[in-house]
Amino acid sequence: MPFSRRRLFPVAIVVAAAACAGSAAEDAASVALRAPSAAAVARPCGLRLPPPVRGELAFRIPSGGHAARRRLAGRLLLCTLHRRDGSRFARLHSDSHQRVLSVAFFRPSGVLRSASDAVYAVTPAETGSDVKCDSSSEASIGTTYWRTTRKWWIGATAPGINRETVAKAVRNAQNQWTNNVNWCGIKDQADPPAHYEGKTSRAAKHDGYSTVDWGSLKNDQNCSGALACTVIAYDEQGNPVEADIRFNTEFKWSTTGASNAYDIQSVAAHEIGATPSSSTTSRTPPSVTTRW
Repeated sequence: MPFSRRRLFPVAIVVAAAACAGSAAEDAASVALRAPSAAAVARPCGLRLPPPVRGELAFRIPSGGHAARRRLAGRLLLCTLHRRDGSRFARLHSDSHQRVLSVAFFRPSGVLRSASDAVYAVTPAETGSDVKCDSSSEASIGTTYWRTTRKWWIGATAPGINRETVAKAVRNAQNQWTNNVNWCGIKDQADPPAHYEGKTSRAAKHDGYSTVDWGSLKNDQNCSGALACTVIAYDEQGNPVEADIRFNTEFKWSTTGASNAYDIQSVAAHEIGATPSSSTTSRTPPSVTTRW
């Protein structure tokens, strides 16, 4: 989903489907890493991750388990944690800067327990991958969708901006996603059953409520330093039941196209798109990241 061009800074977008597809271009065979010491438990695959802070599970090798490290296309790293019985416990994608792009935790049954998606600012030295529309194929970006109305609330909003204005921008982003036409010119068949419930004093965390707010992402295990981060919780059958979105207050935000700030509606549209929507299909791009 293209972001508004009104922002000064480009943004790196993680496309989950493409990240999975990138494994076909992996380097040699994955490297299995056992956890013989406390240091290894705290840093699987050599990653230096802060502890979870908003109710997330800790990305650590389970007792008796192991980690498998795999290099993907675009200098990405896939780190997969396995339980003692060999079942998959968690999966994490990170970039060449060790920034966490996405994290997923799985139940022993194999179904998703939680998943996160982060979006970062691109530095001047970085270049994004080209997105080419050379295939007419379409594919679902998820296997399980919201089956009931997703109720969501607005918590604390961007400092210095009228709260009603911010809420309107996020609501517009929800509508933008519903009526999206992707960069290949194909209309996504998205009809997410979402309903805005109003403002709340709750924070974006795993508490049974889908909340959008502004706050710190400093030393956040799943998305430290990101512009914004979405965390989705699933029930025991793998159905999504909660989606929280946090925007980072360390960055400047705008709803007026200010050249030195990030556009709220544009970034919100990307993060809302990270939630599992009902009957969503989209042409799968060949790249893992892209610049807008």
